[in-house]
Amino acid sequence: MSDGHTEHATKTDITRRAALVGLGVAAAGYVAFGPTPRDKVPSGRIVLDYWEKWTGSEGLAMRRLVDRFNQSQTDIFVRYLTIGSIDQKAMIAIAGGSPPDIVGLWSFNIPAFAEAGALLPLDELARSKGLSPDRYARAVWPMMTHRDQLWSMVSTCGTVALYINDDKLSEAGITDSPAPTTLEELDELSEALTVRRSSGDIESVGFIHTDPGWWSWLWGYHFGGNLLDIDTNSATANSEANVRAYEWVQSYPSRMGSRDLLKFQSGLGYYGTAQAPFLTGKVAMQIQGPWMANLIEAFDPDLNYRAIPMPTTRAQLDQESPVGLIDGDLMVIPAGAKNPEASFEFIAWMQQRTQIEELAQAHGKISPLRETTAEFLATHPNRSISTHAAIADSPRAFGFPKTRVWPRYVSEFDAAFQRIWLQETDPASALTLVNERAQFALDEAADRRHRRGR
Repeated sequence: MSDGHTEHATKTDITRRAALVGLGVAAAGYVAFGPTPRDKVPSGRIVLDYWEKWTGSEGLAMRRLVDRFNQSQTDIFVRYLTIGSIDQKAMIAIAGGSPPDIVGLWSFNIPAFAEAGALLPLDELARSKGLSPDRYARAVWPMMTHRDQLWSMVSTCGTVALYINDDKLSEAGITDSPAPTTLEELDELSEALTVRRSSGDIESVGFIHTDPGWWSWLWGYHFGGNLLDIDTNSATANSEANVRAYEWVQSYPSRMGSRDLLKFQSGLGYYGTAQAPFLTGKVAMQIQGPWMANLIEAFDPDLNYRAIPMPTTRAQLDQESPVGLIDGDLMVIPAGAKNPEASFEFIAWMQQRTQIEELAQAHGKISPLRETTAEFLATHPNRSISTHAAIADSPRAFGFPKTRVWPRYVSEFDAAFQRIWLQETDPASALTLVNERAQFALDEAADRRHRRGR
């Protein structure tokens, strides 16, 4: 079902430059990655090409499920292909009129692909399979939609929480202190866990916003702020709540010393290695996703840790409705796909509890479903998976702002964060500049939508 999204309309909506440049690149990329040879495909089946971004153990987990689907019936055969820079290559292939049948994108990709006419809406297909919002944790369905239309279905998702290395607390003599629920309590605990050498150099810290530093833009949400008013298409980066949030962020280098922090940060190891700061105890508390358990299991399985919702201000505190980022990997059907009904057969199969829980466990993530089996929780590699699940089902969970200009927006935010962290500017000035530039990009995108009649 294409709901009127013909191949001609798709090519018109996607930029001419993407189409012209993309034809050659898409062809070269397809040859480079290469599908499974045709002679391995059973005869008489509908063959679907599924492009996904995962490699390593995550890719193998999905490949196992694809193989199981292929063995479970005799009508459809899915060829699983790992593709680098998948969002760029998928857009090029769609523009060139040779899309794959299914693509695995990131949640922040959906607005740009949907507004470019590069995706098929899935509302009718989902209804035909009985897939509705009440099946999923509260924050999951909105992540799959854009402008009140369903464009994707979830494959995996995770939320962000505060990880605490309880071994570091024990070393500091903090054994029966409750977990911080407010940012004021987090500040106090962080200060108590920060250790300096006799030289004055920082040996270890309780908490810093730059480790891992992947989400420069999220702190305002813990003060009641946000970054986009989608109803008015207005950037809200310099709202009062956001300014207060980044004044709090800046209080850390102000108190600890920017030079001292830079020197300390320069000696930290990288995530994904045994020298990751949380594992070595250099950083006692870190904001991270549920996949953190896979890193701990690989390099320090005896580490004593827990995860709690990231604290908020006292005014925002509501332990029954935690605040936290939700992110996800989503499956879409490109515009121009030759057999969308068959594509959705596989996508719907992946929404079944058995498959979705198996993939979530392999990736170290939460189940996106509202109801989770006791076995999933009991055998999950992350001992705090219930914390992450509670965030996903909270009315105050938040995702990436739903705008196609998000890559530009977040780039401005990253740069502003660095200036704030280095104390080169005050938060209000930095965020006002971000807001002006983000609004310019939002207005440009709105004008393009208007000219396309969207």
